[in-house]
Amino acid sequence: MEFMDKLPISGAYLLLVVIVLAAAEIGFRLGVWLQERSTDPRETRMTGAVVGGMLGLMGFLMAFSIGIAISQHADRKSMVVTEANAIGTAWLRAGFLGEPDSASVRNLLREYVEIRLEAAADIKKLPTVVARSEEIHGELWAIIEGSVRQGNNSDIMAIVVESINDVIDVHSLRLAAATMRLPRVLGQILIAATILSFLLVGVASSVDRKRDTAAVVLFALAFVAVLMIMVDLDRPQEGLLTVSQTAMSDVLRQMTPLSQ
Repeated sequence: MEFMDKLPISGAYLLLVVIVLAAAEIGFRLGVWLQERSTDPRETRMTGAVVGGMLGLMGFLMAFSIGIAISQHADRKSMVVTEANAIGTAWLRAGFLGEPDSASVRNLLREYVEIRLEAAADIKKLPTVVARSEEIHGELWAIIEGSVRQGNNSDIMAIVVESINDVIDVHSLRLAAATMRLPRVLGQILIAATILSFLLVGVASSVDRKRDTAAVVLFALAFVAVLMIMVDLDRPQEGLLTVSQTAMSDVLRQMTPLSQ
């Protein structure tokens, strides 16, 4: 739901609760107005069936959307582990290079992990981190090329080249996973359907012309909370359901004694 990115999750939650409660109130008043104009009060009995059908449709849409969001969240978590493994392998295999290439590669890989963790902690740094990451790719590859041109083209060198290549390849995969979001149109449909559902709930509750304020408020709080789960999952490093960077932190910790 990229169109809600300007608001913090708590702000989006409160705003949407206010909107759906306003929609329920409008629906209640609309229902009362329709009853006053109707000659047969029984005409409003179909409202319950309409509300039930609409809420059933909302349940389907929410289940479908949460399924997509959970899948994307799992992909992001998996890519963190994949990248950490690739970097860790490249770090170890860099020891096969002669000096000063070995130290240079390891220093670059260490910096690489550090800036990736910075981007995870502050998503605003992502463009800068991506640019620097690609610069590091070029520097790593230049070191490997130089070593090969000097005649170091053994089988051991081949696995070093492979590990550096894996680090570069995983970058693109992880970046794609990190920027993957719920389709904009799906988010817009969910919000519109939610507002319409509460409008119909308000109309249905107007049958006896008595507001059930407590029930509507509790329903709004719970219903919107489920929507916020999708918003939370759709924002990888914001809210309660963030992507753990433990694997990357572990790699950085393992690099420290080797670099001293």
